[in-house]
Amino acid sequence: MTANFYKIQEIINEWNPIEIEPLLDDEYSFEVEYIVEFISEQKTGLTLLALRETINEVFNQEFERFYTQSEQTLDIAKKIMHVCL
Repeated sequence: MTANFYKIQEIINEWNPIEIEPLLDDEYSFEVEYIVEFISEQKTGLTLLALRETINEVFNQEFERFYTQSEQTLDIAKKIMHVCL
């Protein structure tokens, strides 16, 4: 796991978009790994909106019935970009 993985995991866990209680440290590991891979693939072409869409996409795919897109996703994308770039 990379340093970015742990930074993103901390942000996603703090957000806890599905409101899992009690939340395990690795609860969103698959989603975090997907986001880390997306960021790595984008390199210098990463945009805030593309990251937000990727976050929404991965959570929609994994938690379709429990995940609702919101403006908060944009704030999460900003936090992730801040710690990863």
